[in-house]
Amino acid sequence: MLSINLNRKYQIGIIEEDAQFSDDLILHISQNSHFSTCLNTNSTSNAFRILYNHPSLNPDMLLLSTQAADAEGMEEIKEFKELKPEMQVVLLTKEENKHIIQMAFDQGADGYLMKTENFDSMEHKMIHMLEYGQPAMSQQIFRYMLFRNRGDKPVKKDQLTRKEQEIIDMVLEGMSYKEVAATLHLSLNTIQYHMKNIFLKLDIKTKTELFKMYFH
Repeated sequence: MLSINLNRKYQIGIIEEDAQFSDDLILHISQNSHFSTCLNTNSTSNAFRILYNHPSLNPDMLLLSTQAADAEGMEEIKEFKELKPEMQVVLLTKEENKHIIQMAFDQGADGYLMKTENFDSMEHKMIHMLEYGQPAMSQQIFRYMLFRNRGDKPVKKDQLTRKEQEIIDMVLEGMSYKEVAATLHLSLNTIQYHMKNIFLKLDIKTKTELFKMYFH
């Protein structure tokens, strides 16, 4: 049952063929105060039927294993998004298959996580996506998408300095301004100053717009 108070848990749906991984993930989620599992199945067709037949069931995020989603499953990402527009769909995979990655994002996936990543790290990325709109991506996936999209999007990168682009890369990875400052051995005020200049150059006002510019 979904809570309506501000402290509600995020509802997570899981589509996973690997029973052991699914059990481990559910156990981890059950121990986290931020999440609760509201759906668990091993196929996209089962998940779609359940969500369709139970309109009141509204997962905040759907974790979809690429083992459970072949080419047909990738097409169902779009159907899931049409059925539940507010639901974030995040792929889970064991392998970095660029063709599948591309197909998933083309169909509307909101994130892509490697199963080799530890659950705490995955959880951190999931929270950042739900709280701040930052795409939930493992490092390998992030690098691939950033490289690919830079050639496709009209980002005014010619106006950015090398330092500004470095800061953007870190922010897109999900780092806070404080973490960026510590990594670059700069003050927080300096990072905030750089971000103001970046926003002006790219004609945007928020980090959410920055993410959309690079990843959508």
